[in-house]
Amino acid sequence: MLRNVIKIAFRNILRQKFYAIINLVGLTIGLATSLLIVLYIVDEFSYDRFHADIDRMYRVNLHAKLSEQYMDIAYTGAPIGAALLNEIPEVEYACRIAFQNDINISYNEDAYTEKKVMLADSNFFEFFDFELLHGDYKTVLKEPNSVVLTETSAKQLFGFPNKTNTPPIGKIIQYGTEKLACIVTGIAKDPPANAHFHFNVILSMETWLPSRDSNWANNILMNYVTLKNGADWKQAQEKFPSLVKKYIAPLVQGYLGISFDEFVKKGGMYDYVLEPVKRIHLFSTVDDTIEPRGSINTIYILIAIVAFIVLIACINFMNLSTARFSDRAKEVGVRKSMGASRKRLMLQFLNESILFTFISMLMAYLVLFIVLPGFNNIAAKELTIVTLFNWKYLTVLLVLIIVVGFIAGSYPALYLTAFKPTDVLRGKVKAGLKSGGIRSGLVVFQFFISIILIISTLLIQKQLVHLAKRDLGFDKENIFVINNASALDKNKIAFKEELKKTTGIKQVCIASAAPPQMAYSDIFKPLDGTNSEIGITYYFADHDLLNTMDMKLVSGRFFSMDIPSDSNAVIINESAAKKMAWEDPIGEKMQTLWKDDGSDKREIIGVVRDFNFQTLKKEITPLIIFPGSTGNLMLVRLEAGDYRTKIADIEKKWQSMTSGTTFDYSFMDENFDALYRKDQQIGKVVLIFTFLAILIACMGLLGLATFTAEQRSKEIGVRKSMGASSISIVRLLTMEYLKLIAVAFILAVPVSYSIIRWWLSNFAFKVNMGLLVFLGGGLIVVAIALLSVAYQSIKAANKNPVDSLKYE
Repeated sequence: MLRNVIKIAFRNILRQKFYAIINLVGLTIGLATSLLIVLYIVDEFSYDRFHADIDRMYRVNLHAKLSEQYMDIAYTGAPIGAALLNEIPEVEYACRIAFQNDINISYNEDAYTEKKVMLADSNFFEFFDFELLHGDYKTVLKEPNSVVLTETSAKQLFGFPNKTNTPPIGKIIQYGTEKLACIVTGIAKDPPANAHFHFNVILSMETWLPSRDSNWANNILMNYVTLKNGADWKQAQEKFPSLVKKYIAPLVQGYLGISFDEFVKKGGMYDYVLEPVKRIHLFSTVDDTIEPRGSINTIYILIAIVAFIVLIACINFMNLSTARFSDRAKEVGVRKSMGASRKRLMLQFLNESILFTFISMLMAYLVLFIVLPGFNNIAAKELTIVTLFNWKYLTVLLVLIIVVGFIAGSYPALYLTAFKPTDVLRGKVKAGLKSGGIRSGLVVFQFFISIILIISTLLIQKQLVHLAKRDLGFDKENIFVINNASALDKNKIAFKEELKKTTGIKQVCIASAAPPQMAYSDIFKPLDGTNSEIGITYYFADHDLLNTMDMKLVSGRFFSMDIPSDSNAVIINESAAKKMAWEDPIGEKMQTLWKDDGSDKREIIGVVRDFNFQTLKKEITPLIIFPGSTGNLMLVRLEAGDYRTKIADIEKKWQSMTSGTTFDYSFMDENFDALYRKDQQIGKVVLIFTFLAILIACMGLLGLATFTAEQRSKEIGVRKSMGASSISIVRLLTMEYLKLIAVAFILAVPVSYSIIRWWLSNFAFKVNMGLLVFLGGGLIVVAIALLSVAYQSIKAANKNPVDSLKYE
């Protein structure tokens, strides 16, 4: 029977090559796309699953509210891990990690700036399942000044592995600008891509003095815990409030002068929350994370897209199969008259459809193999087709073939086998086959989906352009950021003055932070009698910040080198002025909590226009700028033009004033772009899949238009013989499709609006959707549809009516 099914299927494919190719290509593209999205989703859900105890591993996050400012962060205090281990019975292990950026690493004459330096407790390789290639996992991070290198950093510093293949264990490297001597104690395998944090160098936590800080409120590192087998994380969570009362309440009393209960009554909050490590990549919502995360919303979007694309491909198959199989009406009639049951005929059609889908799946694997490298480049992934040869996924794909084949073949099977053999053989079934109600509904559904995808894609791209071109409140273009200025040590000011004399450099300033990565915040108290404390972001910068950043003063003045008292002054932004309810902030004073005796009081001398110092996904919050030139960053405003010569000049001066420290720099506009790289990648992925969905829909429309033109050839011949023009014939054939697209557009607009409004809720600064985008989406579909049907319509309209009517 199977042999007979295959023979009949191939016979029909060869008989109707055009329709068969459209169906085959459409299903292949749809299935290849679905495989690609499955690979992407599988990879997103695989994050951190390589840890053996992943179901028991949690990160301790801080959820707090201080003076109406919410904090939802992954960073917590240094002493928390030990306290959880000793005071919460459910906790079995605890491990702390921290990160340092732009660290100078050197060995003999070789030096480079390392971007991914991690500090970790001695049990790091026991807690996490990162592979240690050389060294004892129990002791590699036990002693101060111990360093573990990854394969990448070992190759960069020592060329390992080399001919002798001797690991550089025991070698001494210099760490940081202070050239701290550290001994290499281990070589680790590069962290897998699907880890929620990565590193190239690990320094023992014992080396880092802040790791011994006993202040619970000094949130400087990340605490992870593993619960005991069978322990309920909710029971562990319920014990956190008692720890807060024990360790945080005294700090609140000391900082704010009120009891913790009063702090809570005034709307304050301070809670620690356990977050499963396996949910961090897709589900975490905390700020200050180590690396850009994925998003479960993206997964939902991709699942919807793959469902849409497969449905569109199936609809094409159903439409064209119903149309094409009308030529098989006599075959059905003859088989029925010979005693074939309807069930047997339905099974024949479904088997053909499943076989067709199976062939398409094989071709989809081939297509996937070809396009996967390009997709990895666009999506910044390392997906491999090998994943899909796992028996679990092969089983799922087999089920997918059967389901898609059944969906695609169900309507033709049910429709064609329903007629009586006498009606079929007498030709009475033709009228029924011309009835296009269901086919029209399916076409409407196809373009309903296509219009949603087009409008959503247009608005996503519009939002990304809006983020790139939005006025940030300062000019981010042409700002060159030296990331490790502290390496200049005592030469920092001299280097700055030397740069200011250099041709092509407009202005230079020193700062402790720079947009868009400004996250340090603390509690400050306005000295205006309100007795309220306010949580505000802050940073330090020298007197040249205003001109370097091209920021705008709203009132007052900026820091001046000629006014000594400015060392005790501050600048605030408009949001801070509003937060403190000051109509005229100039001359007002505020107090920091940095000195126990409360003597650190600062006068406000200027207000700058609000500017975006963080991601545009956040509203602009209050900001304080303190005077100071001890920061690790140097911001250099360059004249527009070729940067290569200017950067080379700066680097020469750098090398003359540092002792072999790597010159590490970036551009501020590129730093902003990096914030939205994940969104840009998703935008590109959605754009690609939208194009594929439209391509499949248009292929189906082309096939349907060809079939319609063939079915109505006699009608067209009669109309032309009665004097109808070719233009009127083309209009007749295309108008029915335009009506269907109009219906699809009306249905798609509100759905598109709801989807994009949901997506834009992730951004504080949103683009105006505008009516033109929705109209543009509709016009694009109309244009594509007309291109799809125009050729067949014009061909049918220009056909000689004699050829259509000569057998009548």
